[in-house]
Amino acid sequence: MLSPARRAITAVLTPAALTAPLFLAPPTPAATRSPVPSSGATAQEDQDETLLLRSAREYAIALANLPGPALEQAFLAGMIPHHAAAVAMARQELARGSRPELKAMAQNIISSQNKEISRMTGWLHTWYGLTPEVARTRVPHAVQQARAPMTTWMDTTTARLSTVPAGPRFDQAFMQAMIPHHETAAVASTAVPGHAVHDALTTLAQQIVAAQNAQVEQMRTWLHDWYPS
Repeated sequence: MLSPARRAITAVLTPAALTAPLFLAPPTPAATRSPVPSSGATAQEDQDETLLLRSAREYAIALANLPGPALEQAFLAGMIPHHAAAVAMARQELARGSRPELKAMAQNIISSQNKEISRMTGWLHTWYGLTPEVARTRVPHAVQQARAPMTTWMDTTTARLSTVPAGPRFDQAFMQAMIPHHETAAVASTAVPGHAVHDALTTLAQQIVAAQNAQVEQMRTWLHDWYPS
C-alpha cells in the first residue's frame, strides 16, 4: 500500500517527469545528492523522499527557465509558504518534543525563517509591488505544477505530525519530516544563483542551501545516534 506522502507525490508527478533527465546549472553537491536513508525510516519513507527530491529538482529547473524578474517573483512566492510550513512544524517540536538539542534547532528554525519570510515579503513589495498572495497568482502554470507535489507533501506532513504522540517518538517523526523539507528548500534555492536580478536574493538562496544542509546533516546524525534500531 502506498503511504499518504507517496500518494500525494505520485498523484502529481507524471511518468515523464519521473523518468526525464534533469539538467540545471551546477548546484552545490550537498543540495542535490540522493538522500541517504535515515535511521528509523522505512524503505517506503526513503522512496517517498527520493520522489520528493526529484520533484524539487523539476521545480528548480522550471524556475531556472524563467526570465530574471519572473524567477524572483516565483521563487519568493514559493519559498515564503515553504518557510512558513517549516516554522509550523518547528513549533510542534517545541510543544511536543523531548530532546533539548532538537528543541534548540527548532527555535533556530522559527527565528531564522521568520526573519527570512519578512525579508522576502519586503522584497516582493519593494521590487515588484506585490504581496505574496498576488505573486502566487502570477506564477506560470508549469512552475505551479512542478511545485504542486511539494505543497501537497507539506500539507500532509504537517497534519500527520499533529497525530504523533509527544516525546521521543515525536522527535523522531519531526526529524524524518524536516529533513526532506529542508532538502527541497535547498534544491529549489539552487535555481537562483546565476539567474536572479538582485544580488541580495542570490545571497539569501546560497544561505538557505548552506544553513539547511547543515541542519540536515545534524538531524541525520541525531537519528543515527538516538534511534539506531
